[in-house]
Amino acid sequence: MKDIRTYFSLLSLFVGLSSFLQVQAQNTENIQNIFGNLSTYARTNAPEKVYVHTDKDYYTNGEIIWLKAYILNGITHLPSDKSLVVYVELVDYQDEIIAQQKLYASSAGASGDIVLPKNIKAGTYILRAYTKYMLNDKEPVLFQKEIPIWAQRINASTSSEKTAGNQKKEESTAEKIIISEIGKPEVQFFPEGGDLVTGLESVIGIKITDKKGNGLSLKGKIFDEGGTLVSVFKSYEFGLAKTSFLVETDVDYYLQIQIDGKAFKYPIPKALLKGYTLRILNMGEYLKIRVVTTIRRGLEGALLLGHLRGALIMEQVLKKNSENVYTVKLLTSKLSDGIAQFTLFTPDGEPVCERLTFVENENNNFKLSVKTDKSNYGFRGKVNIDLALADDGGKPLEGDFSMSVVTQKGLQKDPINIKSWLLLNSDLGGTIANPNFFFQEDLKGREFQLDLLMLTHGWRRFAWKSFTSQRVSKELTFPPEKGIMINGSTTAFKNRFQPKKTLTTLSVLAEEISQEKKPTNAQGKFSYGPFYFKDSVETIINAERLPETNKKDEFAIYLDPPFPSIKTKSPKKRRIKTTTITNAQPYLEEAQRKRVADFKYDPKVTRLEEVVVKSKKKTRQELIDEELNSRTIYGSANNRLFPDSIPWAQNAQSVLDILRLVPGVQVSGVFPNQTVQIRGAANFGGAIPPLYILDGVPVTPGFIQTMQAWDVLFVDVLKGPAAAIYGSRAGGGVVAFYTKRGGDLQQVPDRVPGVANFTVPGFYKAREFYAPNYELSIPEHEKPDYRTTLYWEPDVTVKDGTVSDLNFYTGDSAGTYTIRIEGVTLDGRPVNRLYDFQVLEGFP
Repeated sequence: MKDIRTYFSLLSLFVGLSSFLQVQAQNTENIQNIFGNLSTYARTNAPEKVYVHTDKDYYTNGEIIWLKAYILNGITHLPSDKSLVVYVELVDYQDEIIAQQKLYASSAGASGDIVLPKNIKAGTYILRAYTKYMLNDKEPVLFQKEIPIWAQRINASTSSEKTAGNQKKEESTAEKIIISEIGKPEVQFFPEGGDLVTGLESVIGIKITDKKGNGLSLKGKIFDEGGTLVSVFKSYEFGLAKTSFLVETDVDYYLQIQIDGKAFKYPIPKALLKGYTLRILNMGEYLKIRVVTTIRRGLEGALLLGHLRGALIMEQVLKKNSENVYTVKLLTSKLSDGIAQFTLFTPDGEPVCERLTFVENENNNFKLSVKTDKSNYGFRGKVNIDLALADDGGKPLEGDFSMSVVTQKGLQKDPINIKSWLLLNSDLGGTIANPNFFFQEDLKGREFQLDLLMLTHGWRRFAWKSFTSQRVSKELTFPPEKGIMINGSTTAFKNRFQPKKTLTTLSVLAEEISQEKKPTNAQGKFSYGPFYFKDSVETIINAERLPETNKKDEFAIYLDPPFPSIKTKSPKKRRIKTTTITNAQPYLEEAQRKRVADFKYDPKVTRLEEVVVKSKKKTRQELIDEELNSRTIYGSANNRLFPDSIPWAQNAQSVLDILRLVPGVQVSGVFPNQTVQIRGAANFGGAIPPLYILDGVPVTPGFIQTMQAWDVLFVDVLKGPAAAIYGSRAGGGVVAFYTKRGGDLQQVPDRVPGVANFTVPGFYKAREFYAPNYELSIPEHEKPDYRTTLYWEPDVTVKDGTVSDLNFYTGDSAGTYTIRIEGVTLDGRPVNRLYDFQVLEGFP
């Protein structure tokens, strides 16, 4: 009997040990999976970041935005080894593209320029930039910068001061309304590490804003359910605060804010009975990391992992600890600057705690010295600039930079710069309204407020659950672009929904005709390139049956649009802020003076006496509208689109794609399964689809999707009462398509089977910045020089730590001018430097 008991005891021990070893093996596999995926992410799938340096921050109509776009590896901040093509766009508040450019990046960046139309409307525009590779992210973080633009006119009775003053008055009234309607503040809670845990001292971050999302600086208190005061706090800039208290068992807590004698209460999230906390104390030279759990043996086999922008900086598998507490110090002396993320994983690979902190390593400090040969200059004086770049130890550094010299009045107080974008805003999803605030060296309590920001924000690059459960390497929807690509597909000639595998031939009609042949894939997709050319070229693509195919088919060829389609989730009108108008007032006066001088001295302009014309003549637009309205039974429409005026429309897969440009119209899905809904078109049964009209005759949505954009002259969208002419069928609105015919403005040739000829736009060729040489005596120099941008150089290469061949001439405007230099060192450190000098009237 004893032997039998011994046998069963050994058997139980063996089974238990086997089970334990299997669990340990599984845990080890989970941990190795995390390491492997993070390593693959950093090594082969690193994200890209784009930053754009503009010559100044304010503009008026007719001016030029001089720019340089940097394409960088999102982890190392070195020049990206993936994309060489960057897209730069200027969009208005309706997300309509005002200007669009495709730039080729050599080294770290590409230079460009945007000429603002003279008839542009005043407002705040968005300058955005991105690579196609960045669009592979589920929520891509595109570079975006607000650009205030004013519309000035040459009119003796209207000054720029008066125009700006009127706008200032309107904005001030709007601000007062917002302040008076704050109402109950919005409060968000961010327990450090993720959760409050019963029985543990817990830190909780707090964010207090108004309904518009503006931070509020307020005092508050934490009470338990019995009304006992637990802690007090104060919110600072952006409405951020934090406090700590011991969380007791079965006790609820609430936060209270008192404004003008009125108390507002907010319940604090309930604490977990058992769980983990992760606390980080950032001491600058080191990070003190403390993990605590109330779960028995909860830390045994757990993984504490830290990474900085995706590069692994800490990996610690925790051992058995009777106190369920683990504390470690991590030196920052060998780390890059930026956001570090620490995550605690359970032994089975489940992330349970997370905390961000910002690393600022003193060993990464450097100095960019800017020297001019004088501190003061007279009008049209020559300015010589010397640059010196070295680390704190005096070792010379190298890098690629861009430089502008502008009137100080043309710069905003706290614009986005390359440091705040690369190290902070780009890694937080571009959600920080004023990231430069946290890098002000003279800001009292700067490190504390920066840590509050880390406490109340999460990492945006990837979610751990999907990151650990899926393969990191996967087929990319948008491969990195090394040049201009010619992509498209072949289908049956009479059915564009039926892809056909064919043999395609690309003929480029440049100075020397070149040809290339490629078979499509099974889905009929073809891709040619990369190419590099700046002038647009004529090309022809032929599609024919494969040699091994006996069946004689006719094929149609469809090309992808040359530019990606980017949509803002909820575009809204962006008016110029009151503070911006006030700060820009001196700049507007200078810009207007230059505008008047350019007009006065323009040889193409002849000044005439005023003539009053009292007759009324129809404009060309009115005549065109009359002709088009004659084809409809309803006259004009709420919205009217012309595919010919949309650069990418002719290559759109579906004619429904162009409806994405209509405000209030939502196009969901992808060709050939697209649905359209007009905002507000819904009842208790759900959304109501629109009625489709083709040349006055109702048709099905499926039929519309088979149409080509080049067959359509214009599209009308009718909403609400305007659609009532079609009766109950138009409860969801009306989308009316009108095709081209003999009497219309443009006739499109018939499509030929197996052949497509088209023009491929080349890379944008940047203008050369004009800088006068006043050592020369020429008639052109007799004109007054009121330039607001004196100098722009997009390619400043620092070698061996110095540059000494930069020079330019001042103009005829006195004041303070600023040299702004931005760029990246060859080891990935972002550089931003401002240097001022004076131009004085009468100075020799």
